[in-house]
Amino acid sequence: MIDLVYRTVQTIINKENNGYISPTEFNILCNQVQMEIFREYFENENRDKVKENRGLTNKGYSNLDFNERQRITQFAAVENITAYLDTSKLFLPEDLYFIEDDGVSTKQGKVVEEVERSKIQYLTNSKGFDKKYPIYERYSNYIFVYPADISEVTVRYVRTPKMPKWTYMMVQNKEMFDASNGSYQDFELHDSEFSNIVIRLMSYFSINIREKEIIEIAELLKEKTNSKDNN
Repeated sequence: MIDLVYRTVQTIINKENNGYISPTEFNILCNQVQMEIFREYFENENRDKVKENRGLTNKGYSNLDFNERQRITQFAAVENITAYLDTSKLFLPEDLYFIEDDGVSTKQGKVVEEVERSKIQYLTNSKGFDKKYPIYERYSNYIFVYPADISEVTVRYVRTPKMPKWTYMMVQNKEMFDASNGSYQDFELHDSEFSNIVIRLMSYFSINIREKEIIEIAELLKEKTNSKDNN
């Protein structure tokens, strides 16, 4: 999808006489736009869940809360993490966005409950935990698990989308899309977000464009590509 987005954006910018967007600038903006849309999934899911609880949504494909959860679920991940050296410090996955509810568990399947750091000392002094009821406290990119002899846990979480990157090779002093490049990365959003992505990218250039126009441009670009491939 990212190449079609790139060509669509360049076509619109040229049409509006707004100059040229470099691949580097394009990739930076693509990452910002993807993260905007990704974060909105959670806001929308929360809003739609409230509607569902009030009986204001339909079932099946019209169930908005269910649809939002599906968009989020594609970023679900599971990873086993172990204590750092001989400490009880366990570093969280680098791509973690947030830990799911009851998302930390021991190898035996016991849920490790998160506890506010302000309560840890009290629980430590009162022995308010054991291997049957383990707990953890979280810092920026790591957690401490109690009892301290629990050196490995499983983390279920939602990961951050990979940064999209349109890669290219120079052909006759012109950038040509190169999907074989090792650093190539397409959008991780569903193809249905195509128009939404382009509209948001165009907003950075103060260009307002309707979805219908975007689809027309994209279809023309697809036809040109197919024509070249068949010749």
